[in-house]
Amino acid sequence: MRRAGAGLIAIGSAVGLAISLYNYIMPMNLLEPDSSVTGTAGALLVVASSAIILLAALVLAAGTGGRALRAFLIAGCLVGVLGTGFAAYLLDTLPLLIAMAVCMIGWLAMFAMRRHSYSA
Repeated sequence: MRRAGAGLIAIGSAVGLAISLYNYIMPMNLLEPDSSVTGTAGALLVVASSAIILLAALVLAAGTGGRALRAFLIAGCLVGVLGTGFAAYLLDTLPLLIAMAVCMIGWLAMFAMRRHSYSA
């Protein structure tokens, strides 16, 4: 279940990376006439954090590294997802906020217990 959760984090962060790149480089007045996010340091920080979450999720999904590395990446993903989600809220970007919610669901899925059914 950990790899499936990490895969969901990777998908959400890849979508978040695309959204944040669009927010950073989009021409003014194209789709959002009152956008003040284009070219700002905050938007660039969200691009970087989305890329870091994506890389961490890919490492987790591959199942490589030791126990300490996985624990560090899991904790880092939580901090990154929460921070990026908060930045998406402050930047008024609902699609990015939804992508980070998908990442959070993936993070929670990494801890889902497997149920074994035993037949008597």
